[in-house]
Amino acid sequence: MKSFALLMLSSLLTGCFTTTLSAPDHMPVRIMAENEKASYQNEYKDWYLLGGLLPIYRHDIPELIRQEKLVEVRVRTEDRISDGVITFLTDYIIPLFPQTIVVEGNTAEQLKAQVRSVPTKSP
Repeated sequence: MKSFALLMLSSLLTGCFTTTLSAPDHMPVRIMAENEKASYQNEYKDWYLLGGLLPIYRHDIPELIRQEKLVEVRVRTEDRISDGVITFLTDYIIPLFPQTIVVEGNTAEQLKAQVRSVPTKSP
């Protein structure tokens, strides 16, 4: 009985999300590796209904990249404990499913500043 209850409870925390990530048109953007330093970082929440099938509020990632003038970018989706708590608490009323989107990157100016701050070797 405990296994069945645990299975039913865990099924309330699942979702089916589709997150499409793309770069802005006519703007060269390099995808950053996981271990590269990023000067810009911001987190956003996308919201879905019905197990993630119906998006009700999604951020426009290409527009965010354009607004922040990022030339290098790393984007990842995360399912946080807070997302699970919100899903659990709203599942019986209006089943909201949040998903955290993390956008990190560098602008051209930040890259130039990083290059200037690297000490050069003297012969």
